[in-house]
Amino acid sequence: MDPYLVRALEMTPRLVENELRRGSADYDMRPDPDRFSMREVVAHLADWEPIMLTRIKTGVDNPGATINAYDEGKMALDNNYAATDPMERLRAWKADRAKSIEYISTLTDDDFAKPVVHPERGHMLVGDIAHMLVSHDVYHVEQLADMTHDKIVDTW
Repeated sequence: MDPYLVRALEMTPRLVENELRRGSADYDMRPDPDRFSMREVVAHLADWEPIMLTRIKTGVDNPGATINAYDEGKMALDNNYAATDPMERLRAWKADRAKSIEYISTLTDDDFAKPVVHPERGHMLVGDIAHMLVSHDVYHVEQLADMTHDKIVDTW
C-alpha cells in the first residue's frame, strides 16, 4: 500500500474544516457560478465518501465488476446541497471517512491491484479509486482555498 494514502485521507478533512472556518462568514459564496459554494462542497464530499467506499469494496469483493456512475449535479439538486448545514455535513463526512480509512487500511497490495470497470472512465484498479479519494479532496480543498484567501503567489 502507498504509505502516504492513509495519512492523506486523514488529513484532507482537517484541511476542508480549516477552510470552512476561514470562510464561515459566507458559506454560500460562489465566485464561479458553475461551481459549488462552500456549503455545497462539503455536502458533496459527504455524499461521495460512501459511494467511493462502496466502489472500493465492490472491486475487492468482485474483481472486474462494473461500478455505478452518478450525476453529481443531479445529486446536488436531489439532496438540496444549498440548504445543508456545512458543519453537520462535515461531521458526517469525517465519520464516513473514518470508515473508509479503517477499511482501506486492511487492504493488501493484491487488493489494490484488483480491477473494476467504471462506466465512464473504463478499466481501473481498486488502488486508483482509493487514490481518487485524495485527488478529489485536494481538488475541493483548492476550490475552498480560492474562496477563503487572496492568492498572492500561485507556485510552490
